Amino acid sequence: MALGTLEGEVMRECWAADGPVTVRAVLDHLNEDRERPLAYTTVMTVMSRLAEKGLLARTPQGRGYAYTPTVADEAALAVREVLRAHGDAAVVHFAAEASSDTALRDRLRNLLGDPQ
Repeated sequence: MALGTLEGEVMRECWAADGPVTVRAVLDHLNEDRERPLAYTTVMTVMSRLAEKGLLARTPQGRGYAYTPTVADEAALAVREVLRAHGDAAVVHFAAEASSDTALRDRLRNLLGDPQ
């Protein structure tokens, strides 16, 4: 799933936040460097659609919602999409690539806590 330009900007703001964010907080950050500010409803719609796509989780907060990313970053999003699209075949191909690349294999072992 490729993110649109504004979707990417919104997700980067959500990823950079220390916790759940509101539409207002994201809007304020996005508008800091814009010549033509975005409308509240534009950002609200984008965040709502990102929640519908499963990229943001939302919880009621006051009269609106607070949003939290469901993936850690763009790399996690890419991995999730590849696994959803290709399942076990993607894992098999990744393992084959990792086994043929000593440096990658060593990094994976370290990440998995395997001291071999």
